[in-house]
Amino acid sequence: MPEMNGLDLLKHIRTNPKTTKVAFIILTGEASKDLVQEAIKHGVNNLLAKPYTVGKLKAAIEAVFGVITV
Repeated sequence: MPEMNGLDLLKHIRTNPKTTKVAFIILTGEASKDLVQEAIKHGVNNLLAKPYTVGKLKAAIEAVFGVITV
């Protein structure tokens, strides 16, 4: 994202009382220990590191929102 990264967006969303409970999944190319710990600290609901499969993305979404049926 040109203006901020996903972690910055998560922090911003979590500071607003109107959006603090919004589900948040980070998709990242950098899954360093520091990033993961910081994301957890700020209430990320799930985190996927690239490359990921469609199955892993589906599982992450289902873990946050419930089972998806198509």
